[in-house]
Amino acid sequence: MEQRKAYIIIAIQSAVIGILIIMLVISTVNTVRVGELEEKVEASDRLISECIRRNDSLSLLLQEFRITGAALPFLDSRQIEDLQKMGLPDPVSNLRENLAADPGIIESRGVLGGAMGFYFMDGIHILNKRWVFAYFEDGHLAGAMLLRYEIHDEGEISWEVLDETIY
Repeated sequence: MEQRKAYIIIAIQSAVIGILIIMLVISTVNTVRVGELEEKVEASDRLISECIRRNDSLSLLLQEFRITGAALPFLDSRQIEDLQKMGLPDPVSNLRENLAADPGIIESRGVLGGAMGFYFMDGIHILNKRWVFAYFEDGHLAGAMLLRYEIHDEGEISWEVLDETIY
């Protein structure tokens, strides 16, 4: 009987040691996994920081364009000179203001009492010395259009809608 108790105690001790070894192995594996996860979290944090930095940079650039009224890099200096020779002293401003003053060119009609118009000058993009891409809205619906323009005597501008869509 004593011998049997000794075997039971040894079996229990062996089982406990076995369980402890298994727990140690699992703990080591989990530690490795935690380390890998921490590396992935750090890499994600770096990526998020880089995205925020790029977004801030683009936001500043967009703000500068809005403040200065500069056209995005569509019109080059040669095209601007050509437009000036045609009678537009400040081509970007002249074209934007002329289009904004003619909301009747928008074929889509406003809803809920809104009137379609070109309400944001920075939404009018002069693509080149022939075409303009313009954003319009009525406060409820928004859309965009592609237009062709011609400059006539003394800087008179005529517009032709090439395509229009509501989003």
